[in-house]
Amino acid sequence: MRTLLLIAYNYPPMTTSGMYRSLLFSRLLPRYGWDVRVLTIHPEALRFPGLLDGAPLADLPGGVKVERTPVYEPFQAVVELRNRIFGAPRRNGANGDRLAVESPGRVTWRDWVSDCFSLPDRQSGQILPSAKRAIELIESGEIDAIYSSSPPASSHVAALLAKRATSLPWVADFRDPWISNRFVPVRQTTFLDRVDSWLERVVVHNADRVIANTDELRDDFRRRYADLSERFLTVTNGFDPDESPPGVRPLRGERRRRPFRITHAGTLYGNRSGAPVVRALEILHERGVIEKGDVELCLLGAVEGEDEKSCCLGKDGAGGMVRFIETVPRREAIRFLADSDLLLLIQSGTTLQVPRKLFEYVALRRPVMALVTPGATENLIRREKLGVIVRPDDPEGIARVLHKAIRGEALPVPERPARFDFVRLTGELARCLGELV
Repeated sequence: MRTLLLIAYNYPPMTTSGMYRSLLFSRLLPRYGWDVRVLTIHPEALRFPGLLDGAPLADLPGGVKVERTPVYEPFQAVVELRNRIFGAPRRNGANGDRLAVESPGRVTWRDWVSDCFSLPDRQSGQILPSAKRAIELIESGEIDAIYSSSPPASSHVAALLAKRATSLPWVADFRDPWISNRFVPVRQTTFLDRVDSWLERVVVHNADRVIANTDELRDDFRRRYADLSERFLTVTNGFDPDESPPGVRPLRGERRRRPFRITHAGTLYGNRSGAPVVRALEILHERGVIEKGDVELCLLGAVEGEDEKSCCLGKDGAGGMVRFIETVPRREAIRFLADSDLLLLIQSGTTLQVPRKLFEYVALRRPVMALVTPGATENLIRREKLGVIVRPDDPEGIARVLHKAIRGEALPVPERPARFDFVRLTGELARCLGELV
């Protein structure tokens, strides 16, 4: 058996969306002849760790060892010092991590200082401890190859240092773009943007393979690094075939219980807003098509910002149909989704990314309504016939789809395409690693 060093900031017991890809790779790679040494952080040391759930760790095979390094939060330390001296600015994030822009276009020296500690991101305190321990493990002769996962990009920087120190084969996996990710909190300043671009170039030029999780992201890399085009490949996200969905209710062949449940899983922030669906429900209510008890819109996860929460509450008609549910452990979330009539996907303003939750929706075989703008998500849904697409700025179109679903008209139910089976996807990673060692 060969051994892979997997460097990932997000890993159980953290429950962030980004941890599942690394978790599944580490759990499934032993089937392909690879033991895995996971190098991650101590989440208990974070100021805002969010919900912690260690249950997935119990399913790891014996060939997987998890090692945790200290993590420092220089950005948070600087922000707390700044707040003590100048007062706390308004926060934008449900976890208190995003700082609101108080005066757009006006940058102070305090912003420059704060932003210096968010290079390449606010998880930069991972870099030195992870790189140091990675080099120690490699020099002990235990490791055959390195894999790192981003975001955060700090994991790639840690792997870069280990690669430069040891020359071991390295695969850098991008779950999202680095320099063109519109969902990343925006800095107050722009002077570090060039440094970000330079860091990405260094990572790409030093990695032996660069994995993207969509064809669109892979093609973007190939366009920008044409001389390295053979270095880039796609390994998409997918569903876990070993995770048996709970007993799923039959779809609406006959009149079932009320209310009709629409569920969105995950954080609402930035361009990912539930307001268009609320407006569509208001339209149906105003026209007498539905009453408050007929429908519930369940927002399972954090809603960032008071403005977004106010939009989701809507007017009197739709407000009573919206149900906010705090983040819950994964198994409970899966049961809730399986008990829904319609699953809601929102992906607006990005062209290179596909939300991981789409694959989980597909695994549950529930109808999906996708509020998307042109890009990778729409391309995938249309190509694989995974759901009904509506533009986020078309409340009338959303209302029409909801009306059909609520009155019992059948919506397309996605299959579970074999190409998104994560066992198969892990095999693609294993083949990539095998070519390098």
